[in-house]
Amino acid sequence: MQLNSFSSSNGDAITIAAASRSLPIKRGYQWWGLRIVAASLALLAVTVVALLLLGARAKADLIAKYPPMGQMVDVGGYSLHIYCQGNGSPTIVMEAGLGEPSLMWTMVQPRVSTTTRVCVYDRAGLGWSDASPKPRTAEVMVDELHTLLQNANIQGPYVMVGHSTGGMLVRLYAHSYPSDVVGMVLVDAQHEDQFERLSPAIVQNIKAVFAQADQQLPLFRTLASTGIGALIPSIAALADNPKLPSPAREIVSALLLSNPKFIEAQTAEQDAIFDSLAQVRAAHITSLGNIPLIVLYRGIIDTPTPGMTDAENNQWWLQLQTELASLSPQGRLVLADQSGHHIQLDQPNLVIEAIDQVLAAIHS
Repeated sequence: MQLNSFSSSNGDAITIAAASRSLPIKRGYQWWGLRIVAASLALLAVTVVALLLLGARAKADLIAKYPPMGQMVDVGGYSLHIYCQGNGSPTIVMEAGLGEPSLMWTMVQPRVSTTTRVCVYDRAGLGWSDASPKPRTAEVMVDELHTLLQNANIQGPYVMVGHSTGGMLVRLYAHSYPSDVVGMVLVDAQHEDQFERLSPAIVQNIKAVFAQADQQLPLFRTLASTGIGALIPSIAALADNPKLPSPAREIVSALLLSNPKFIEAQTAEQDAIFDSLAQVRAAHITSLGNIPLIVLYRGIIDTPTPGMTDAENNQWWLQLQTELASLSPQGRLVLADQSGHHIQLDQPNLVIEAIDQVLAAIHS
């Protein structure tokens, strides 16, 4: 019994001694572990700060490298960018497509400017223009354009040239200010009834595509606002148009990367498109008057509609474009057989010829 008691006591003593010796070792491991974590966090903080500083510098460099090409004009507490070339009358006013800047006309504007004055502009938030506190609907954008032309002292009459959604906007402009517009060229223009002609399932597919694009907004906003995107120019390739020539393509990329308002405006216009369509439908534009009108439409489907076959897509689009051409007794429908949706990039000569023909008809 004594032997057992002695053994038990001795064993406990050995265990306690061993534990006592291992305690400093464990504390040593914990100390080094905390040091490593602290060092890692410090390194991460330094990296983030350095990245933000570099991003801010890169963003500032892009802004300085690509200043506005034209003038900034106040339209009521915020300014829009407008760029005019050439001289003569009537003035050509060009309206870009959904979420697109004025640089989309870079292959058309310079050559038309040898004949008359040509003005392109950036809708609010796009390109160089300031963001607007107003919704990005058709009525608002048409009102902003009218204010811009008045405040910039760009007097009419105008020949309006509109691509895609821009084609719908210039028709609403002509409807709202009929005495200002003496001719029009529509470039694969949007029709206010186009989604009304589709099945609910196809419309839902289209809305799903829009919703998917919206999910990318927080990422692109962060990349642009922090300047990180400016450090990685290849990011802009996700949003630019490879058909744009240099230097326009590089400028668009720089504008996208240097300010989140560009991407936010693109998303806002897209999210408001069904409201815009409803507003134009409510205007009941059944005629543009007896003005020269040329409607160009694409021959290649490069932006397929989800849920439609190519044959269905072609038939649907041709019917819509035919209706647009009927808005004037002088309306003509012209197929751009080598073009996708951006005819002004695929066949710019066709757009230039259409503008020249409208000008000739006005002057005859």
